[in-house]
Amino acid sequence: MSDTIGIFGGAFDPVHKGHVSSIIELKDKLDFSELKIIPCNIPAQKEKTVASSSERLQMLKLAFDEFDNINIDSFEIDKKGISYTVDTLEAITKKSKVGQHLTLIMGLDAFINLTSWKNYERILELSSILILRRPNYVLKKNYLAQFERELTDDLEIFLNSKGKIIFFTLTQLEISSTEIKKAIKNNKSCEDYLDKKVLEFINEKSIYK
Repeated sequence: MSDTIGIFGGAFDPVHKGHVSSIIELKDKLDFSELKIIPCNIPAQKEKTVASSSERLQMLKLAFDEFDNINIDSFEIDKKGISYTVDTLEAITKKSKVGQHLTLIMGLDAFINLTSWKNYERILELSSILILRRPNYVLKKNYLAQFERELTDDLEIFLNSKGKIIFFTLTQLEISSTEIKKAIKNNKSCEDYLDKKVLEFINEKSIYK
């Protein structure tokens, strides 16, 4: 087992099979000591969510309730206000054992905006970053050059050092939360993209209508 806590944040508006597939594949490859899924309260750099914080939290619990060692963490929702990753990492660090390794997981679409995040340098002091490659996203060489010292392709180095950045390619399902919301609003089927229990919850609460 890797002695690292995986941290996967996002709006999850809604959580879909693409999220679940990526998280399960990562769990199998890295065998985290713990994997935290942390829904944001108010996104710092995205539009306000359609589903409420409590609804998104419940959807995550429904989607992951059968998987061991995956914990839905409500820290950012309970904290209220705008969710900043650096604050979440500080809180996790304080609660964890001294020297605990943290792996922050993000998509390439998030990484290309990392330098605009609140105290992004501190994020790299608190954790290493695992970036999920995404099709149709091009990373500019001059942007990547800023992180030359942090980049590694060696998983052992990554897991035993703080402030390292590694890229991962997963078997990704091309699913968009935005397109799912549009489909639900237009009464189109989303059974292929959403967990059955999540879809039932969305229909029951008339979310995204």
